[in-house]
Amino acid sequence: MKHALLKTKSRLIMSLMIVIMSVVYTSCDDTETTDSTKFTIFYSGMTDIGPSMSGRISSPTYKGNTPSDFAITKVTLKGEAYSGDCFTIDPNDGFISINSTKDMQVGLYKLSISCISGGNYYEFKDIVEINFLKAVPDGITVEPNKLQVKYNDIIDETSEVELPTAQVKTDGDHVTITKYEIAKSDYSKYFDITKSGKISIIKGSTALLPGIYNISLKLTTGASSEDEGIFENALEINVTSAPFGLEYTPNEDMLEAENDKSGKTSFQSNAPALKGSLEGIEYSIKNITPTTDKIKIDPTTGVLSVDKDHGLQSGNNYVISIHVKNNFGEEDFNNAFTLQVVEYIEPISGFEYETSIDKYQYSKFTISPKEGLKGDNIQFSLINEPDALKGQIEFDAQTGTISVEKGNTIPQGNYPLTVRATNSKNAENPADATFTLNIIENPNYFTDIRYGNNIDVPEENNANQFRITEDNEANADATLKSFTFPSPQTGLKGNVSVAWSIKNGNNCDNLTIDSNTGKISFNQEATWPADKNGVKANTIGFCYVTATAGTDKDSQISQTTLVFIHYDLKANNGVHIHYNPFVFQADPKNGGNSTVPLVTVNGITTTSNFALDYRRSFNYYPTEGTLVKGAPGAAGSFLNELWTTYYKAMDIKLSTGSRNPMSYYGSVYDMSHSKKLPNQSDRLSVALAYVVPNDLTIHISPNIWKNSNGEYANGIMVGEMTFLTNVTVDTTETGESLKNGKKIAPIIIWFDKKFIK
Repeated sequence: MKHALLKTKSRLIMSLMIVIMSVVYTSCDDTETTDSTKFTIFYSGMTDIGPSMSGRISSPTYKGNTPSDFAITKVTLKGEAYSGDCFTIDPNDGFISINSTKDMQVGLYKLSISCISGGNYYEFKDIVEINFLKAVPDGITVEPNKLQVKYNDIIDETSEVELPTAQVKTDGDHVTITKYEIAKSDYSKYFDITKSGKISIIKGSTALLPGIYNISLKLTTGASSEDEGIFENALEINVTSAPFGLEYTPNEDMLEAENDKSGKTSFQSNAPALKGSLEGIEYSIKNITPTTDKIKIDPTTGVLSVDKDHGLQSGNNYVISIHVKNNFGEEDFNNAFTLQVVEYIEPISGFEYETSIDKYQYSKFTISPKEGLKGDNIQFSLINEPDALKGQIEFDAQTGTISVEKGNTIPQGNYPLTVRATNSKNAENPADATFTLNIIENPNYFTDIRYGNNIDVPEENNANQFRITEDNEANADATLKSFTFPSPQTGLKGNVSVAWSIKNGNNCDNLTIDSNTGKISFNQEATWPADKNGVKANTIGFCYVTATAGTDKDSQISQTTLVFIHYDLKANNGVHIHYNPFVFQADPKNGGNSTVPLVTVNGITTTSNFALDYRRSFNYYPTEGTLVKGAPGAAGSFLNELWTTYYKAMDIKLSTGSRNPMSYYGSVYDMSHSKKLPNQSDRLSVALAYVVPNDLTIHISPNIWKNSNGEYANGIMVGEMTFLTNVTVDTTETGESLKNGKKIAPIIIWFDKKFIK
């Protein structure tokens, strides 16, 4: 078979209807019978629709047997029964049509849907929610109500060209707008509206292709959501451009030569996809190699054609270049299409897939037509795609193969798919093949690795923390080697093979792991962590443990967890500091405070005359994201940027070796010469973090742990502290003395986006 190469990502097609925005899930309410399939359906919801507007909610996806006989069993408005006829459902595939009228009552409508699956009747209560909003009051306008802007000015984020804007206005004082929003649509994210009603186009939006976009607004004209209304088609934005892209799909095709076997033949291509404005569009043929006048082009659509009695001979390949112009410019597209004249085109036969295909959830897989497919120059198209698969699959129009990447998020369920195969011999009667993709439970799936903890805090949110306490430095190495970690728990069901591995993060290079059981232990050469002078230290370490379930690389699941160790060697002056938990799970956006530590001095619990502060050895270890690992002195590191931001806020020369950005005493006293921030409270507000003197909690400042692009910390922050046991009052002298205080590192900070509140 000869195919034109074309791979296309399945993608959503922009619709000018009201768009489907939110996914609604429901479990089944079986009103008559129950079967073992646990049948459920998944519908998309619709929001922000107004009077006289129409829309459509796509057919549901489902888990279980193929459903049929869809019906709307009940419609409610604000919890009360509604008997209007603006909602209809297709009984065969379940798509819902909405045709509202100007008299439609506003409010939240909920639809209950029934269907038949596997011979059983199911009803799904309130599965679809549709929010009808009233029209905005008279007297609200947008000026101007039409904008025209060049595509090239939008896509260039650095362009100095000022993009046009429009302003929402009211006629007189009888209407007050308290909230402005752009109504949801496929393209609403490319536009913005301010609190004062100024509508603008977001620069750098390369996906906002040339075309006309009608913007509807959701406006609140009172103090409550009851006063929300839709201003339909409030603004028309015309994004203009000369032609800059042309693609025929396929861009190669065949024509049978006219002979006794084939008879009279003709050809017609698909219409090309054009990037550029459609106003004044005109297509023409620039040239054809070799030359012929038998190939024509429709000047309006760009469709190429060859009429009967063409006389073109087998063996010739005609390469066609196209010229396109519109009201904003013109462009040539060389070698845009190739037409091959052949003696015979074999028609399509034997086109089918396996009728039911099971694949594990989250796994990588491909689905191809069965062997026995025949035909020349076949082009494949996916003619129905359930919503749950959109953006998750890649469809190859050359081979008809569907590919899904590992780690996809397709829900468990049954998804009917239809693929169409065409060539010039069956253009009038294309071959369709329908099959069902069944996404089933992956036995290798798990989400958590837990070793527990030994610090007497709830394991649920504080797993994998272990404190190894030793008072005698001479026994430290032996204590390490004899320490026993619990066996890990994963929650995997059945006899699933799991392979384990371990990687050092910091101070855990002497740990080993049993690759079969996940059991962690210190090797027999393990020594207690020491400082740069070889002195054993009271410090923190962490490592990464990875468990991979399953042996099939396409369906196996891997998870990685952090395991933390507090090497709690008695510090100078007989000090132990126990934060419980000693892993401070910090919100990088909003900040917060750690727990209060338990401080013992020679076995006596006390915080009297005790001072603690961050001092040195700061380092950041990313666990996710683009923020760069390293110390403050490492150029390009995340901490280097944070240190720089701190000193700029103080308007003082940068010192990457300083403790001050992480120090209470440094920010309050050492930086007191800052003329820009003369008040202590202001200086503390720009500190990254510090130990609070009165209770020794660690304070994380809000909205600081992020880079210039707004990416928040997602990783591990370590730093060594110093302490004093003879302090009477917090003073400059205390801060100076702490610089040479006794070393300790009893806590580690773990930033993660999942901790953001």
